[in-house]
Amino acid sequence: MRDIDMPKQATTKTALASALVLSLLAGCGGKGNGPNGTDEAGASSNPGKPETATSGPAEVVFYSNSGLAPEQFNTRYGNKLREKFPNYTIKYIQQVGAGTRIAEMVTAKTPFDIYFANVGSFENEALQYGVQSDMTELAKTHKLDLNRFDPSVISGVKSSSNGLYALPIHTDTMVLYYNKDIFDKFGVEYPKNGMTWDDMYALSKRLTRKDGDTPYIGYAPFPTYMFYMNPLSIPVMDEKNERPTINKDSRWRTFFQKLLIEPTEMPEVRAYLDNLKKNKSHIVNAFMKDRTTGMITYVSALAPTWPNEMGAFNWDWVSAPTLKEQPGVGSQPYTFYFGITNMASNKDAAMEVLKYMVSDEFQLSLAKMGYLPVVQSQDVKRALGQETAFKDKNWQAMFYNKMAPVPVKGIYENRVVGVYNGFAEQAMLGTLDVNTALRQAEESTVVKLDEWKR
Repeated sequence: MRDIDMPKQATTKTALASALVLSLLAGCGGKGNGPNGTDEAGASSNPGKPETATSGPAEVVFYSNSGLAPEQFNTRYGNKLREKFPNYTIKYIQQVGAGTRIAEMVTAKTPFDIYFANVGSFENEALQYGVQSDMTELAKTHKLDLNRFDPSVISGVKSSSNGLYALPIHTDTMVLYYNKDIFDKFGVEYPKNGMTWDDMYALSKRLTRKDGDTPYIGYAPFPTYMFYMNPLSIPVMDEKNERPTINKDSRWRTFFQKLLIEPTEMPEVRAYLDNLKKNKSHIVNAFMKDRTTGMITYVSALAPTWPNEMGAFNWDWVSAPTLKEQPGVGSQPYTFYFGITNMASNKDAAMEVLKYMVSDEFQLSLAKMGYLPVVQSQDVKRALGQETAFKDKNWQAMFYNKMAPVPVKGIYENRVVGVYNGFAEQAMLGTLDVNTALRQAEESTVVKLDEWKR
C-alpha cells in the first residue's frame, strides 16, 4: 500500500467552508468541437490517446463516508470506469466503522486518490481533515469544460478560496412520492405536478383517517433532508461568524411553519409520528413497508437505491410542492461531489477519471440507472430512469421545478442539521411551539459548536 505524508488540518474555516468554485468557469470553459479536440461531453474526442500522460498503468483509489457498498459502487461507477480505463486499477475503500473513518485513515496514512460525498458531508469530512486538493490547474491542463454543467447544480456553489476542490457527478432533488393504492382505496385523486404546499396539505387531510384499526395519514415530512435542501436557500450557519442562523434568519420561521408544523397539526398525524418515534421507526419505512402513509417528500434517489422495497407496491411521484411566494422553485440540489485528494499519487490519472465521469457517456449511464445527471444535455435528461424497474414512472417530474440556489456550506453543516432536526421533531409533535423550538435550537447549537471547536 502506498504511504503518504500527513496532510495538514484545515485552518481557515471560512475559506474552506466553500470548497467548490465557479471562478474556473471562465478559465476552463470550452465550446466543444473546437481546436482543443474536445467534444460537447468535455472528454477527449480521441479517447485512445489522452491529452496528458495517463495512458500507462495507474491506480485510482476512491473513498467515501456514504456507506455505499462495494457492489453498489461497482454498479454505479466502478464497472464502467474499468471498461473505459483498462490500464487503471480502480479500487474503492468503504467506510465501515473502526479503522475506516476518515480521521483514522489520515492518522494511519492510508492513501486515497478521490474522496466523494454528498454536499455538506464533503465539507464536513474532506475539508475538516485537510485532504482536499485544488484541481484548478489540473482542470485547465485536461481541458475540462465546466460550462457544460447544469446551472442549477453549479451556479449556487460558492467559494471564497478561489479553488476547485471537487466536481459534481450526480445530484438529487426533492420529489413528492405517493402510494397510489392508498389514494385508490379512499377514492382521492392523485397529486399533480406543480402543486403548492397548501394544495398538498388539503389533499393530505382528505386521506388522513382510521380504517378499522389501521391509522392512515395523508402526508408526513422528513425534516433532515428538508433542512439540507430547503427551498428558501437558508444557510444553516453564518459561516463568517461561525454561528447558527436558526433564530436569526426569519425565513426559518416560514420553513418551520409551512413545511413542518402545518402538515403535522392534525392530532392523527401527531399521534402517528409519535408512535413511529416510540418504536424507533422511520417515516420512509412507514411509506415503503408499512404502507400507511399516503405521501412523503424525499430525495429522488430513493427508488434506484431501494429497488426491491419500492418495487413491492404501487407508487409514483410528482414534483415537490412549492411555496406560493416562490412559484416554480423546488428544493436545492443535493449533489454528490468527487474531489482529488492531496495524497493522490497520479493526479493526472485521477483527473482523467473525473473528466470521464462528467462526460455525456458516463452521465447517460447514471441517468439510465435513475441518478439525476449534472450536465445540460437534454438527451441525457430524457434517459432518466429508463433502465430501472420503474421506467414507467413520472421521471420528468425531477425537472418540473427550478432548483433553489445553494448557500455556502461549512464544515459543521451535518452536525448542526442534526441539532436542528431534534427541535424540528418536537415542533412537529406539538411539544414545542415554533418560537421556543427556534430559540432552543440556537442555544443548543451554540453550546455544541463550542464543544466541536475544542
